[in-house]
Amino acid sequence: MPEARRFELGFDHGQCRFCGSSLGQREFWTETYAGSGQSLRRCGHCAGVYLAPDFTADGLQRFYTEHYRRLFPAEVAWRDSARFFAWRGDAELARRRLALIAGQLPAAARLFEMGSGFGAFLGEAARLRADLRLSASEPDASHRQRLLGSARVAFVEGPGVLPDASLDALVAFHVLEHLADPRGFLVEVARLLAPGGLAWIEVPDLFADWRSRNYVQPAHLSYFDAELLARLARAAGLEVRYCGSHPAGGELAENLWLELHAAHGSGAAPLEAATAARLAAIDGRLERVAWGWRERLKRLLKRTALGLLGAGLVGEWQRWRQYRRRQRAEAP
Repeated sequence: MPEARRFELGFDHGQCRFCGSSLGQREFWTETYAGSGQSLRRCGHCAGVYLAPDFTADGLQRFYTEHYRRLFPAEVAWRDSARFFAWRGDAELARRRLALIAGQLPAAARLFEMGSGFGAFLGEAARLRADLRLSASEPDASHRQRLLGSARVAFVEGPGVLPDASLDALVAFHVLEHLADPRGFLVEVARLLAPGGLAWIEVPDLFADWRSRNYVQPAHLSYFDAELLARLARAAGLEVRYCGSHPAGGELAENLWLELHAAHGSGAAPLEAATAARLAAIDGRLERVAWGWRERLKRLLKRTALGLLGAGLVGEWQRWRQYRRRQRAEAP
């Protein structure tokens, strides 16, 4: 694992990532998975949970180019790329997401994906709906076409280069938690959607069944519950059609699903304050997270395995376990 001294953190301004408040920023623990030097905090105004301080611009670039795939070996292909994608289940997850969306897309819809990864979702979208006009932003140019198939996708540097009201639909799966300014991205979504436009966002659920501090890691800067996610969307000027447990269930059950509708004319607004009951619920959730000898042993064993076997083989074992869990869950 990378050592903390190799991470470059910026100035700690003590302000919430979501609302900018410095009120009651409670620290829970120092990030342990990678040893980045960041701490997990809860905002006393909006109840948002986030890691701080941020990386510097150079530090963030170095994190993703030098550390990310070693911290997450399941992302490292080993020997057989077909097996890599089959065990990850990218295509099946894409089909499940698309099943929730495709029927709501108008003919020749302009569909944009933020953070398209290996291209599985856009590849499936083009296969099912050849009429769709597809675009995306994905910084990893070396891998972004691996699962696109015959899909024709216009890649852009980011959503900021797109004109106002230029999209009929936007999707972002496991992107929002990586962004330094998640609320700013939602404001961009509101700007980009044409009248009647829709957006779908998927993020990990803070209240899912994770029990170790090892779950918190520097690639995920924000930790969302459904109530905060809905408030953020409304503050960005969007209409929330659904925000809650993932409708697809199964392997996606530990995620939140957010469906948004363009609400032109409303505009962005300050983020509403959380209630005292909400603050207590968030604190109670985080206080239940364990950091005993079992969690420390798991971290030590993983570091040892990575050192002895390398990220490729460890990642292969992790993907095989995920694949077997998926098979058991889907067995009749």
